[in-house]
Amino acid sequence: MDAGIWCVIQLYIGLHTSIGGSGQLGLGATKRVEDASKSWVEVSFLSQHRVISLSCGSRHSVAVTLTGDVYTWGRGCEGQTGHRFTDDNHCNKSDPHAQRAEIQLLPKLVVIPSQQHEPAKFTACGPNFTIILTRRGVPWAWGEGRCGELGVGLRIAKQPTPARVCWPDDASKCEFVTCGWAHVLAFDSNCKLFSWGFNRFGQLGLGLCVSGQNSKSVISTYTISPRRVVHFPGSVAFANAAANSSAAVRAEDGMLFTWGSGEARRLGHFLEKGLNTEHVHCPRSVPGLRERYVSSATLTETGGFAFVPSSVNYAEPASVPTIGGTKVLLWGGGFWKSSGCVVRFTPLDEGTLALETRPRSSIGKYVTPKGARIGAGKTGILCRMPRFTTTRFVFAEVAMNGKDFTTSRVCIRLYDNPTLAAIKPVCCSSTDAHDVIIIGKSLLETNEIKVRFKELGGQHREWIVPAKLTALCDKNDPLDTAIRCKSPCICEGNFPIQARVAVALNGSDFVTLLKTTFILHNATILSLAPDCRPLHPSTTPDAVSILGQSFFDSNKMSVNLTLQGNSQRGYFCRPRYVNKNTLAFTPPSLAEISQCIRGHDCSDIVTDHDIAQAEQTTWTFMLRLTLDGVYFLNKSLSLVLYKQIGQGDTKEISSMCGPLTGGTRLSLHFPYLSPAPVLTSFTSAVVRLRPKDNKSAHIEPTIVSLKCSKAGEFSFETPVIDSGSIVVSSKSDTLVEALKSTNGDASSHFNLPIERLDMLVEVALDGQTFGAHCSTCFTYYGTPEVTEIKATQYDASNVPAAAAGVDISIFGRGFFETGLVKVVLRSSVAPMRHAKTHIIDAVCTRGVVEFVMPILHLFHVACEVNPPHSHKECKHRLLVEISLNGGLNKTSNSMYLDYLFTC
Repeated sequence: MDAGIWCVIQLYIGLHTSIGGSGQLGLGATKRVEDASKSWVEVSFLSQHRVISLSCGSRHSVAVTLTGDVYTWGRGCEGQTGHRFTDDNHCNKSDPHAQRAEIQLLPKLVVIPSQQHEPAKFTACGPNFTIILTRRGVPWAWGEGRCGELGVGLRIAKQPTPARVCWPDDASKCEFVTCGWAHVLAFDSNCKLFSWGFNRFGQLGLGLCVSGQNSKSVISTYTISPRRVVHFPGSVAFANAAANSSAAVRAEDGMLFTWGSGEARRLGHFLEKGLNTEHVHCPRSVPGLRERYVSSATLTETGGFAFVPSSVNYAEPASVPTIGGTKVLLWGGGFWKSSGCVVRFTPLDEGTLALETRPRSSIGKYVTPKGARIGAGKTGILCRMPRFTTTRFVFAEVAMNGKDFTTSRVCIRLYDNPTLAAIKPVCCSSTDAHDVIIIGKSLLETNEIKVRFKELGGQHREWIVPAKLTALCDKNDPLDTAIRCKSPCICEGNFPIQARVAVALNGSDFVTLLKTTFILHNATILSLAPDCRPLHPSTTPDAVSILGQSFFDSNKMSVNLTLQGNSQRGYFCRPRYVNKNTLAFTPPSLAEISQCIRGHDCSDIVTDHDIAQAEQTTWTFMLRLTLDGVYFLNKSLSLVLYKQIGQGDTKEISSMCGPLTGGTRLSLHFPYLSPAPVLTSFTSAVVRLRPKDNKSAHIEPTIVSLKCSKAGEFSFETPVIDSGSIVVSSKSDTLVEALKSTNGDASSHFNLPIERLDMLVEVALDGQTFGAHCSTCFTYYGTPEVTEIKATQYDASNVPAAAAGVDISIFGRGFFETGLVKVVLRSSVAPMRHAKTHIIDAVCTRGVVEFVMPILHLFHVACEVNPPHSHKECKHRLLVEISLNGGLNKTSNSMYLDYLFTC
């Protein structure tokens, strides 16, 4: 059959017209050809030609030879043979003689109009039209084109000679064409699908279009030139335009798509809700053949056929260790349950040993994806990889009967199991994905590398992350390759979590890193205790505690202190693990700070004298903590180091006396702190109050927190002193009155008010290191009380009265000179009680407070407005109180005083 074309002789007894009645057999006669043997009969006219493409229409035939010539024969009434006959009138189909006049009995060469001869390479026929494809990828058509099936840009009843198809300019050259009843499918060299012709049943796959009149989706009946089938999702590998107004296309991945007329359910689509299975207007994959590799398919009047041969598409994993035993899954199509299934592994001919080039086999087992029903979707063969002694590539093939292996095969890479040496870092935060490097030997890139972190103890959880091969920066390291991955992010668990690390170059065969565990933590630093420390010229500062959670002991952890305003200089030290919530470290000394500022390469020797003469007294550092030596925790804290406060370095900016009941707000200023530290520092600062003279009164020291209100300024409220806890000595000079109240007992407790109690104020900015830094002490005094007011006049109810400029004396208990004695005057009238309060300077002499009545303009104005009087003596009743500390605290009681004025 290689030398020419052969036709099968068929005999139909009782038919009026015999096979070959239109000359379509090319035997040179229209009569019936009878041969009892029903053998092949040679078309002798083409015996000297090698035919490379053959196609048959309803009653005509077309052949393309190896030289690119096109021969046609048979009926040409519609122009399908491509020859112009003498009588070119329309063929009268009812007149047998007229039809016989346009019949070509023997093959005849078709002349394609072109400037140069274009050899043909392929042909396809519809019932009454012909399309050929030249080697340059140009399609030509002739014959009947009533439905636009010729693709020449118009509908034509008869095209007797070849006409060039209107192939799109933006498409690459045409590679394949197939014809249906009146529609055509073709694809170009880029595997893009095109169609044209009759489209009543959607066989062109162009979908529905929207009508401009009623906005309804309608179908275009005819397409007279090739159009791209944009709804096809992939690349075309095979196409079939069935004569029953249907279409079938196989994609490159082997998936089959059908559309068009769904009569007799030939398209193979299931009855699905919302899916019209009668006619399908867009390419749709055949559900029963999804995930299967279809090699060829055809549609008939009553159904369809698809051939799915046994084939191997890919392997999982694609790389396996040479030691064997790995489960290998070969995915493909055309597999079924078979007890004789065998998988053969054939090495490439690269080995020097003859034994290594011999194939090795393994028993296979039919499997389907988990959850998929048998017979639907992709299928596979599962087997165990046999052992090999050297690294190489092998081909895997499958034989369902144990002897006939698939022609398709996949390549599998063999490698030696790696040896893991170390991991960097040894711990990571569980909340952030950090880079992790695993160093070892025999590492290679497979695009399937996985790293597993398996929990030791606890719930024995494991986390698997993808990884890539990377090169180490140190070229002198014999272990020059490593695996890079991201650490897993974990939300729950008993932190810190210890995990064993393993690497699988193929994603399934894990090799464990021995003698080393990886720690996943959620460590957080919360605060420093204290957040500042005093510095001494010749001693090391006391340790500072880092408070947080989920700490663990690690030889890689480090504290980094970066000097504020000089980020290029830093100080590193290793903290000491105390417990899960506490770490401790020693801050740098003055000498180390100076060395840090000057630089580590500075050759100057830092002396104590240099430090003492330094103008700067405070240094603010930003503290960061790393537990693995690589990644720092997210939060950073400020640490202030300052020179020890000396005598006179504290300035009082408020009253330094107040009552035993406490509540006096005091402010201290440290102007020597230069530059001023940040406001968030000194959260540990406290002040301690203790008796100045322990011989006169014994009382436990009281510690109060200091609050930093602004740069260098601190404030606190004095605590309450319980008089019942004071032990009084008989030698006390300042507590004589209290001593007399104890009936002469030299040492006893008392509950009566005392006159005053001097307390030393000691400040510890770090909450621990105290010193007497105030030039004056704070004086507690008993609650003063007003007993009598003496003035020049009294009213009928014996209330003293005075006009402006009159001297007034106030007698009471607990008065003494503090330098801040004030008289507080305010109205006793209800509507004016909350009006302005007048604070008047006064002096205390021998327990008597004296002041001069000022002019109170507020009361003058109030009297003139409501109602006005002319030169009348008026008065306004006032409440009088005494304050010994500048108005911060007042006496426990008040007395009346009438203010006299003329309105």
